[in-house]
Amino acid sequence: MTSKHIWKYLFAFLLFPPACERGRAQAADINSDLEFRSSDTALNASFAWAKQQALAYAHAGTDSIGPWYEAALPGRDAFCMRDVSHQTTGAAALGLYEANRNMLQRFASSASIHRDWAGYWEIDKQGSPSSADYLNDDDFWYNLPANFDVIDAAYRMWLWTGDDTYIQSRPMLDLFRHSAHEYVNAWSLSPTAILTRPRIMNRHLHHGKFVDDRGIPSYSEETRDFTVGSDLIAAEYRAFRDLHVIEERQGHALAAKQYDATAAQFSSLLDRNGWNHADHHLAGSFSREKGWKGAGDDLALYFAALADPTHIRESLQYIGAEDHWKNEGIEAESYLPQTLYRYGDEESAYKVLLDLSRDHKPRREYPEVSYAVIAAVITGAMGIEPKYDSRLHEVVLATFPQPSSSEEIAKLTGLRIFTGTVDVSEVGAHDVTMKNETSKAFTWRATFPGAHQQILVNGERRRAHTETLPDGRSISWVDVALGVGRTGVTRLDRAPVADRRDQPSPKQHLPAAGAK
Repeated sequence: MTSKHIWKYLFAFLLFPPACERGRAQAADINSDLEFRSSDTALNASFAWAKQQALAYAHAGTDSIGPWYEAALPGRDAFCMRDVSHQTTGAAALGLYEANRNMLQRFASSASIHRDWAGYWEIDKQGSPSSADYLNDDDFWYNLPANFDVIDAAYRMWLWTGDDTYIQSRPMLDLFRHSAHEYVNAWSLSPTAILTRPRIMNRHLHHGKFVDDRGIPSYSEETRDFTVGSDLIAAEYRAFRDLHVIEERQGHALAAKQYDATAAQFSSLLDRNGWNHADHHLAGSFSREKGWKGAGDDLALYFAALADPTHIRESLQYIGAEDHWKNEGIEAESYLPQTLYRYGDEESAYKVLLDLSRDHKPRREYPEVSYAVIAAVITGAMGIEPKYDSRLHEVVLATFPQPSSSEEIAKLTGLRIFTGTVDVSEVGAHDVTMKNETSKAFTWRATFPGAHQQILVNGERRRAHTETLPDGRSISWVDVALGVGRTGVTRLDRAPVADRRDQPSPKQHLPAAGAK
């Protein structure tokens, strides 16, 4: 939820103690094997707090709708489409697989023709639409990016778990199809129509509690003086890119090609129309009366919707500036660490991560924050993330260390991935070890910053693949077949002095991470 509901949050806070206190009994029933230790004591403290806080919000669901976790205002006992979509990665890492699947399936099943293919924005622990946002099918709150955000969450959880339910179950297939066609048509969200649509469409009532909120064209709720938010366009881009892969994976070449072309149109719309050349960042919203205004860089980068390398770099600089993120609301700030890590700004990412989790941080107990911190440590600082390789037609598990110092030591154990867990150890940005504790072999893509000709794999030199990312950074990687129960060790061919037994000179120093 967003800042418009802060008053509801304050009321809930007075009625319910913070989850880290009221949830301890619940947390005792919901355990996780995930552990993180590093030479960075501040990062350790952030992770420890986030794990305890996140598990305090997890529910076995034996007396309600099945496994779930809170993803809305504290004390509301509900989960919201936007929040859940963002919290799924942290939840999966903790092992909350069943909760993720249950909640996303419920959102997918709720999309209905009676609501113009919108779902339930928020669901309570009984499985009903929350009374805080829903009166009936003609009078309810809904933010239009939500369908696309849920599609992206389902896609990511398919990558993370290997569970085909996320892309092949009937509720998900229906959500994919209806969102890409009927939903887009009903709300005029195609690339050619989205800038000329009215702000609120499909009014079924002249008067009602939510008549001006039934189809908000953005996640931004502070003002109503725009037609479409750039975050909606970015979310559509991401969903169509995901659908491209899903259709390609299932052998539907024509549909995959069409979805890919649609995604490219949305990206072009942001780069070509929405870019603020004077201020060097992306505008946040558009209306025919006022044109493009505000700022929308945060979610455009989160959804990876910008294609122009210059725009990516300038947007990254914009969101990484302290005068930007220190003035963000807690929900918006929670997206930034993962996003900043993704584009290689580990310094800013680290600062925001510590700010989110610091003692006395206002609204720190908002559920989204703890899950986002866990996700940022794992996918950002440790750089562990599953990715689909269209050339190999398989999901690979990538690592890309981004430490806060060149010799930081970090170890993650019990990370739930695929059908089991993995353990990952990293030294700086040059040495990574992974142990496969799942029930199947997989391809480990060991990735390092910079351009390197070779990478050591279990002590043997292997030719590295190099590529340039859209933001201009160079990376090098090698694929390692990691069997069940096996451990792999990869490092740059520039090992620390202590490991170079043939060159024991005490005057040698380790180069900075990523240096050539």
